[in-house]
Amino acid sequence: MQFWHMQMFPGGNPEFAEKVPYILEHHRFIGLGDWEEHRNQIPSFCDIMKVNDIVAIKNGKNLIALAQVIGGVYEVKDDPSELGWMVYRRPIRILDWEIEQRTLLQPRGALSPCVSDDAETTQVIQDWYERVKSSFEKRKLPVFI
Repeated sequence: MQFWHMQMFPGGNPEFAEKVPYILEHHRFIGLGDWEEHRNQIPSFCDIMKVNDIVAIKNGKNLIALAQVIGGVYEVKDDPSELGWMVYRRPIRILDWEIEQRTLLQPRGALSPCVSDDAETTQVIQDWYERVKSSFEKRKLPVFI
């Protein structure tokens, strides 16, 4: 299982971030655009990210939700809605919503893996996950689907 952090808004439209909680709650997916400038993030999202990986969704440094990837990547190239820019998508399960206004040190980047257990960003996400996992176990809910 890998930990990640990501934000979801098209370049040049940071106001879109206000819609992210609605997308997560009602559409149940995370997504990336098909862009040239950050093309290196697409293989990470499509090939390296796996089912059961944990993703902290953020807006800049502000955390929004903790999600579990529950399915493989799929492409949507004909969505005429305001979500159409998200070509690469993965279904998710919301594990928790951030209501305490916690933040991450690393505010930039659409998608980043947590590669060092010693990094503060990784520790914040792992601690959040451990609290959620403990809560699920106490209520006899499955942590993994």
